Amino acid sequence: MDQQRTIRACSIWRALDVIGDVPVLLIMEQCFLGVHAFDDFVARTGLARSVVNGRLKKLVDEDCLMKRPKKTGRGFHYMLTQKGRDQFPNALTMLRWQHRWEADSRDFQVRLRHATCGHATEPVPVCAHCRGEIDPRDVDWREGPGLARIVPTYERRRFNGVVTARRPGGRPLVDAMIELFGDRWATLVVRAMFTHINRFDDIQRDTLMATNILTGRLERLVKQGILRTSRYSAHADRVEYRLTEKGRDLYPVLLALLQWGDRWFADDRGAPLILTHRPCGHDLRMQVTCSECSGDLDLSNSEFEIEELGAKALMA
Repeated sequence: MDQQRTIRACSIWRALDVIGDVPVLLIMEQCFLGVHAFDDFVARTGLARSVVNGRLKKLVDEDCLMKRPKKTGRGFHYMLTQKGRDQFPNALTMLRWQHRWEADSRDFQVRLRHATCGHATEPVPVCAHCRGEIDPRDVDWREGPGLARIVPTYERRRFNGVVTARRPGGRPLVDAMIELFGDRWATLVVRAMFTHINRFDDIQRDTLMATNILTGRLERLVKQGILRTSRYSAHADRVEYRLTEKGRDLYPVLLALLQWGDRWFADDRGAPLILTHRPCGHDLRMQVTCSECSGDLDLSNSEFEIEELGAKALMA
């Protein structure tokens, strides 16, 4: 296969092929909040009915949701499958980042409550083996047996407008995260940063992104404070891109995408990428835990509360 026309098909790429899309992420967020009916998805996302219909069909086709006839009346309920439920760590790591970096930009607060211990909590991404909190600077990676190179096909997914303006009855819980990870191109740029690919030409070769699109994504990520530029030559235009602390804190979100992709898309050869947690020396598997009791967080023991203008409403 021509190396000049292929990119690394790691599990993040495969995961983004399913969920690297703003409407899909908006719908999945509502699924985690307990929404099941078509009309409720439309009302609570602010998306057009045709968009909701198309994305629900995609999620059913991808086995993330299943359709069940309503017990009364016409139509269906959309229920999470195990594959869909396994995206919940991604939602938790997105919420963690949003709380850390974008909380002051909104006029409401989202609280996560761990039903097992009863406390309000923050998600903590830890190594499943040693239970130490994960820092990307403590993680080594190497190519795995399942790594392949593919000819990329970038589907043009159009979503015009700001995510926070799309819901008449409220806002997404993780609006900044949905805007970032709903853009596959921006996510692949961040992925490149974590694999030490920092210069424009190298990022372009790694993603095969059109140069104008790459320029736009880099400019936006710098403006958002996720990347910073650093000159590596006396020439003013010779810069490379580095993750800021805000950008580095996106690592658990990418790790959740990687693990979901490994579980559901890796073939018999194994994972495309193998990570090692240097402090304990074991292959890294992330677990999201409660900041109060250190117990594991999952969809069955997590509740979300929204506090806005002094009024609290239980959402799930």
